[in-house]
Amino acid sequence: MTLHIWGSIPVWVVLTVLVVRLVLVRTQSASVGWLMACCGFVAVGLTINQPEITSFLAGVTSVPNIADLIGRCLMVCGMFALAQSVEAAARSAKLVRPGRIAGCLAVLVALVVLFTMIDAPTPTAQFMVVYGDQLPTALYSAVEMTYIAIVIARSAVAVLRSFRSGDGLGRMYWLFVVGAAGLVLLAAIAIALDAVHVAGIEPAVAVLSTIYAPVFLTSMVLLAVGAAGGVLPDAAREFRDWGDARRRFRRLEPELRRLEAASGNTGLYFTIVWQRRQWRSRLHRLSVEIEDRAREAGQDVPADATLTTARLKEIS
Repeated sequence: MTLHIWGSIPVWVVLTVLVVRLVLVRTQSASVGWLMACCGFVAVGLTINQPEITSFLAGVTSVPNIADLIGRCLMVCGMFALAQSVEAAARSAKLVRPGRIAGCLAVLVALVVLFTMIDAPTPTAQFMVVYGDQLPTALYSAVEMTYIAIVIARSAVAVLRSFRSGDGLGRMYWLFVVGAAGLVLLAAIAIALDAVHVAGIEPAVAVLSTIYAPVFLTSMVLLAVGAAGGVLPDAAREFRDWGDARRRFRRLEPELRRLEAASGNTGLYFTIVWQRRQWRSRLHRLSVEIEDRAREAGQDVPADATLTTARLKEIS
């Protein structure tokens, strides 16, 4: 597997967990929504620049190395989304600012313009190795890496401010801060690598290329784990709560039917078409109606219903 494929693995893992969580639990915060967007962009951006995909896209579009441009644009969008996710978790004020969106769009336009200036007639999955000795190629890479370093450094600063203010941000975000520092270092290495490649200093190219790989992999793992550190524990808790709710539905719905028959009264629970994302409201309604029907029938409230009501008060 290529370096970028290895780097995409932790991102794909986080994305898979978040998608399963959304499908099953159907709850979403701004931070999680931005993180899902980030993982989608970055995972595809890292994966797309492979020999088979490069050749396929070149044939479809008649642009030999369009895969590299698409991958870099996706990485820019992904890192923008990652910064938004982390800053949402850190409760930064004025999260979505027109200037930030305009800056991201300007970088995307610059990448497209610089890409058209590169003489790259043959498709390759090693774009910078093959065509990195051209000045437009060096600028193309430098624009991407500089932007990524800036937005990730900015979000790391937001995390540090949140730590100092005691906002309760999870300590796993320290991994994100370390990963952000690694990514800034990676950007510096990449820009230096671009410069020495254009200058034709081959020994320096070899040394910097050797350093680039471990810094890239370490940064990607730390950023993925750190950014998801506040989300995955919540996801695990929500999976448990959702699974517990499903078991309670199976136990309590027959109880409600029995108590409705005993009391002679019916509620709205069985007439409502419940959507999956409404499982908390559904469980609360079920518990309340069981308590009402039990009192009307002069019977004890089932212990499961009482525990359910208390549990819902804790997690609401």
